[in-house]
Amino acid sequence: MVLLAVAFHLVLAGTAIALQIEGTSEWADQQEYHRPAIQVFAEQLPTPSLSDYKSATTPGYHLVMAMLLRAGASDSALHLLNALFGGACVAMFTLLIARRTSGAVALAAGCVLGASPYVLSSSVWLTTDNLAMIPLLAGLAAALTIADGSTRSLSRSVLVSALWACAAAAIRQILVYTAAFAAAAVVARACATRSRPKVSDLVLAALALLPACILVGIFVVLWGGLVPPSFRTYHGTGANPVTPIYVLALVGIWGMASFVAMPGFLRELCSRRIALLAALACAIAVTVESSYIVHVRFGGIVWTVASKFPAPFGRSIVIVPLAAVGAAAIGAYLRLWSRSSDSAGRGVGACALFVLVGMTLAQTANQQCFERYLQPMVFMLCALAAVAIAGRSMRTWPLWSAAVVSVGLSAWNVFRIGN
Repeated sequence: MVLLAVAFHLVLAGTAIALQIEGTSEWADQQEYHRPAIQVFAEQLPTPSLSDYKSATTPGYHLVMAMLLRAGASDSALHLLNALFGGACVAMFTLLIARRTSGAVALAAGCVLGASPYVLSSSVWLTTDNLAMIPLLAGLAAALTIADGSTRSLSRSVLVSALWACAAAAIRQILVYTAAFAAAAVVARACATRSRPKVSDLVLAALALLPACILVGIFVVLWGGLVPPSFRTYHGTGANPVTPIYVLALVGIWGMASFVAMPGFLRELCSRRIALLAALACAIAVTVESSYIVHVRFGGIVWTVASKFPAPFGRSIVIVPLAAVGAAAIGAYLRLWSRSSDSAGRGVGACALFVLVGMTLAQTANQQCFERYLQPMVFMLCALAAVAIAGRSMRTWPLWSAAVVSVGLSAWNVFRIGN
């Protein structure tokens, strides 16, 4: 199942690479930022200048590619390796799902991720996203052994998660939040067993924050801010309050695909108390402007759709209702979570939701609310949460439906069909 999901992704990516498609935002990022940064680093090796360069991220991805370029690798080789990064992400996620459900469900979930227009675009063009996702998923896998109680050594799992977090932050500094995976897992385990976490476990998990935070701190000092100086006015001038609303909107689409696959979910979703939760979420969502504005609220498929519809008083009639649906979906999921008798599954489900909250908080600090930074994580975390509780009783048709939607969106967003 893993190989099929990976092959599906690589066939799509390989086809797009062979067609030499241009005009996407990721292609523009490759041409204007990432490829020039790789070239400059390759020329500067072994002492590249890291104080300012043509990327808003930490330089891990560019240094890896620069070393290969310096060693004589061609652009085709760089693109091949870049596509393999995406394949590795699909493989790791599919394995995480397969550990807790059937192979058919894992394959369907892997295909949803493999056809995601954002995972696919990062395999087609030289961007940092997929390479950064590899240590993120590895660190999450280590943390989940804490959450489900299967770890044989808490200290070892914490250390492994912390080291992977450091690697993720070296590629994208915003992924410093992955350093909190171990702490999230410790708390999730306590929630699952309905007990209090040990102080010693919390202290150990807190120590896992240090490596990634120190690494990012070094770059903050080097840059004089959270991003290199060239990008300070674009990414580093303040938080974007619409990001949590947008995340809920994506849960209303991509999270729903996973949650609907859980037996009993629709019954909970249609209950009176969940309707009240949706109304409350809608009331909160309208307190934040969610209209489409270039360079403030833009950059993604849902943003593009929202831009075609009215936004009275700056409130999108697309994003606000979707956010309410997303909140309702999480509420209905938590009802199923609370009734589960599987403490291991509850631990994984709680950890996935804690990570979703952490990701949302971290991305809110970015001035830009780009869908490409949110959609893959929203789907993966919701899928993990769903299979943690439903296990082998998960249905496949909602995931296959989502995979078809992913393919259609990639046809438009990556292959430029209809543009």
